[in-house]
Amino acid sequence: MDDFFYHCIIMSEDFIARKRSRNTSATGIIKTVLFLIFFTAFSVVSAQLSSPDKVSAFKAAYSSNPGTDSVFVFNRPEFNAINTITLRATSTDLTAGWGFIWSVYNETTRKYDMVPKADAGISSTIDTISVSSGYRVIMTKGAESDTFRVWILFNDFTVMVTNKDGSGTVLSGDRNCKSVTLIADTLVFPLVYPEPGTNTQYDIVNKYHFRWKADNDLSDDPSGTSFIGRVYSPPFRDTWYTVTVTDDFQLSRTDSVFCPAIASKAFMEAKPVYLSDTTVYPGKFYSYYYDTIPVSAPAKFRFDLSGSENSIWYKIEFGDSSVYETESDSIEIVHEYELPKNYTAILMTRSPKPYSCPDSFLVENKIELEVDTVLILPNVFTPNGDLRNDIALLYDPAAESPNNVFRSTDVSVYFIDITIFDRIGKKVHQYSGNIRDWMGWDGNVMGSNREAPDGVYFYSLTWVFYGTSEDDKELHRMEKTSKGFIHLYREN
Repeated sequence: MDDFFYHCIIMSEDFIARKRSRNTSATGIIKTVLFLIFFTAFSVVSAQLSSPDKVSAFKAAYSSNPGTDSVFVFNRPEFNAINTITLRATSTDLTAGWGFIWSVYNETTRKYDMVPKADAGISSTIDTISVSSGYRVIMTKGAESDTFRVWILFNDFTVMVTNKDGSGTVLSGDRNCKSVTLIADTLVFPLVYPEPGTNTQYDIVNKYHFRWKADNDLSDDPSGTSFIGRVYSPPFRDTWYTVTVTDDFQLSRTDSVFCPAIASKAFMEAKPVYLSDTTVYPGKFYSYYYDTIPVSAPAKFRFDLSGSENSIWYKIEFGDSSVYETESDSIEIVHEYELPKNYTAILMTRSPKPYSCPDSFLVENKIELEVDTVLILPNVFTPNGDLRNDIALLYDPAAESPNNVFRSTDVSVYFIDITIFDRIGKKVHQYSGNIRDWMGWDGNVMGSNREAPDGVYFYSLTWVFYGTSEDDKELHRMEKTSKGFIHLYREN
């Protein structure tokens, strides 16, 4: 019986090992008794037969010798390995003077054959049992005699993933952009013992519980608790999937299968490029205008695709009708948004052939709009070389005050027109163009080396921007004009 095993496909978590019933008696009557196994020994099991390594003990199911015959179950440490267990018989009154006669059941003769071992004392031990078999011990002391019988069963099975090739990789036909299918199978040694004298076979119900697991947290575990596991989000990294099968006797077996990266993972970060970034604004001095969040328009954003995985093609739709395609995730991508509004940038990727699985990722780029846009100019201007509101050292980083420039605040303005007049209406400064290219007024007359004298000057400033109104929240091209006075002082 111990060399016999059968091939059993586990169909679900509730699959029960196939019961077998055979009877070699003359009557030909077939019996099958199924019962649940609990992992603590029943209190009614005879205390006269014991074994320290058993994982379960219970009464035999047949009617002969009721309440005395026992079944001990032992787990094999490895599949199809041999382990030796110990069986101990202890006298019923725990006193010395008992004799122990051992025998082993012979299914061919349906009788017990004597074991060349006879002990006397309180207990007797057999420590060479390595195959499933039935044992009987007769204990005698004077006129007293007790008989005890036990069935030793070795529990064993193995599990294997069947849809993998010789390298351990899941078959190509079972993986695509939508799912990965994993199939497990088992080889099971049945837990069967006979009724003495009749050889009626009794199978033990043993349930098998499946658990599928990926070897990393970035890959989804296969769903399913049966012999079939499915991954509905195929991995974007090379992944090993392991199936673990555990039975009711807490015996576990595992097998693994490799799945190469299939899917594409799209990931994108978008960060504003500050005006102080000289790699994007070389030779400019834009930091005097705006260098904090919220970002004013027009604004440039740097897009980083390096967080994407298993991708060979990238396409960005910036949300303003602009599109960019590349085959590299290491290229620096800078895009400028012109209008002050919220943009949703979408990254689309595709994995390598033969799969070419698509993926996408969305990022919102928020460019603030201040509806009540006001450009504020200082009312005092002192170009006297003291590094405070002094154009003579316009961009000296050692300046005491970083805001030492006579200019306006950049609030999503893309065009200005400014003219400054003296008291008699003569122009002393004039600029028309991009606000970020305005270098300010240095206190000289129309860009010459002639200094304008101390006094009060009049300015007219017009700026063009995109904004909204209380009645209409849509962006429109808008224009405003402000006028005021500037006091120029040269004395310290």
